[in-house]
Amino acid sequence: METARGAAQAERAANQVACVRFLAAADEARTVGVISEGTGLSRPTVHAVLDDLLEVGLVEATSPATAGPGRPARAFRFAREAGLVAGVDLGPRGARAIICDLSGHRVGYAELPPNGKSDLSLIPQALEAAAGGLEFGRLRAVGVGLPGVVEADGRLRASLAMPELVGLPVGELLAKELGQPVVVDNDIKLAALAEQRGGAGLGYSDVVYLQIGHRLSVSIVLNGVIRQGRHRLAGELGAQRGMRWTRNAQRGQLVWNARPTGAEVLTAAAAGDAAAQAELEEFCTQIAPRIATVLLVVDPEVVVVRGGPAEDSSALLRPLAAAVENELVFPERPPFVASALGREAVVLGAVGNAFDRFKSGIYGIHDVPSPWNRITHAVERTTR
Repeated sequence: METARGAAQAERAANQVACVRFLAAADEARTVGVISEGTGLSRPTVHAVLDDLLEVGLVEATSPATAGPGRPARAFRFAREAGLVAGVDLGPRGARAIICDLSGHRVGYAELPPNGKSDLSLIPQALEAAAGGLEFGRLRAVGVGLPGVVEADGRLRASLAMPELVGLPVGELLAKELGQPVVVDNDIKLAALAEQRGGAGLGYSDVVYLQIGHRLSVSIVLNGVIRQGRHRLAGELGAQRGMRWTRNAQRGQLVWNARPTGAEVLTAAAAGDAAAQAELEEFCTQIAPRIATVLLVVDPEVVVVRGGPAEDSSALLRPLAAAVENELVFPERPPFVASALGREAVVLGAVGNAFDRFKSGIYGIHDVPSPWNRITHAVERTTR
């Protein structure tokens, strides 16, 4: 009896998800007949499912206009505006926040500079700025990205970039202030997840993400899941005592000679500046042994690299791939590709992570897939 009941519940849940996915993809009202045809479910089953979805507020009924005689057929649409999910990228250079509706459409976005305080107050400020005129009461979950080692419970264990927050139960504090569930993770790991789910790593299960900015960071996605490790230290190569990515790095901070920042060096190299090209090639030669070690341990399908403007990426990818190739004995090696999400990768990963973690509470039903395709679709490509 229990087995039969469980099977019936599982079938009902699967039918609910099928209808939600169909209506969310349609992005407009559909009649029962169209829903039945699109999902392969019988009309009585669709009617029963729609009653469930109406009850939890995931769909709403409409009456489409009709040119023929008689009563128009009822139609149903996915109520994507019924709830909101947010993501925040907090770092020493400020905060970036995004708000999405239940379909993953971006409905709010904001960037704020540092506020001069050594606390978490910039997160609710960024959310409020992103929300604009939206009803904040519709917020159902929040994802946050922080630089450093983040425990599973949202406590910041270590951070060179934001030492003032180390030891704080960030997830717990924000959940209490915002009144909604909050999931916190490392910023580079979230960027890797976003690239794998809807960026340059889309279609690959195993991805290594390499970010070359003020620091050099590595994150790994295996079988579509962020590789955390037993102590959540996977990818934290800078935690090795005495490890320096380059000879002139200072406490993990990259130091450049041709231009003040790595992005500027990359742009100059792409424009043909000989000094910048030489420095970039030397930089790639110095970091290649570490990258090669990661590749031999993980054996990924692709390496996604973010180092500056996308249009200049070939100036970095070519010498980097060549330098790593010189370190490897076997001919098999993954392609090196430029980031597709750029500087928004972390905040997109944060909001997507919130969908992943809290989907049952967000939608009110189980197993609705997170809308990664919509979340990553609207990236402003010129801001990479």
